[in-house]
Amino acid sequence: MDVDGSAVPGEIDQNLLLQFSCMNTTDRDELISQMQRLLGPSLNYNTASFFLDMSNWNLQAAICCYLDYNLPPKLPSMSLKAAQTQESAVSPGTSFEQSWSIANTGTEGWPGSCRLIQAGGDPLGATSLYVPPLLPGHSTTVTMKLVAPSTPGTFRGYFHLVSDKGEQIGDPLWAIIKVESEETMALAEQLAALPIPSSRLEEQSQASPPDDQMC
Repeated sequence: MDVDGSAVPGEIDQNLLLQFSCMNTTDRDELISQMQRLLGPSLNYNTASFFLDMSNWNLQAAICCYLDYNLPPKLPSMSLKAAQTQESAVSPGTSFEQSWSIANTGTEGWPGSCRLIQAGGDPLGATSLYVPPLLPGHSTTVTMKLVAPSTPGTFRGYFHLVSDKGEQIGDPLWAIIKVESEETMALAEQLAALPIPSSRLEEQSQASPPDDQMC
């Protein structure tokens, strides 16, 4: 590690840190100078003095306290296992549900502050949904209530699991729906309910071989 002010917090040379911590100096200005050399120019005199004083002027303890305070917490891990697809079309403005099967693939449990939000795509009337805590290696299914757009078409929405600070966690999620007018859906239902013409039945019968020829 360079000691010219280019150190990165969390990447301190442990051998160098041990050398400094083993020095018998009690000079506070010298301890502050050593801490600044280890942590770089972003650490000013007053901040170094504060953490050293809080740690009873133990250099190694002061550095650990400083890093614990300043390094961002590790985010949870999440992987998408499966997404429920909306197989049938929905009417404009209709409420529907979208479900995802997700897993905690990290080494720490999820806190109860994780939320599922819509992060992009077409507006689907999504409301932030809190996800219950989940132990490492476990899976759960989350279901979000959505609202179809008011016009026909195919629409896509993208969703993220986020921390309490809005940081994205794990894989992106998505929903794809097809919106059709009520008239179109009614016509499709009527066509599906119509009996098959006899000519079609005969064609199907001729296309199928007799039972005694099937082997």
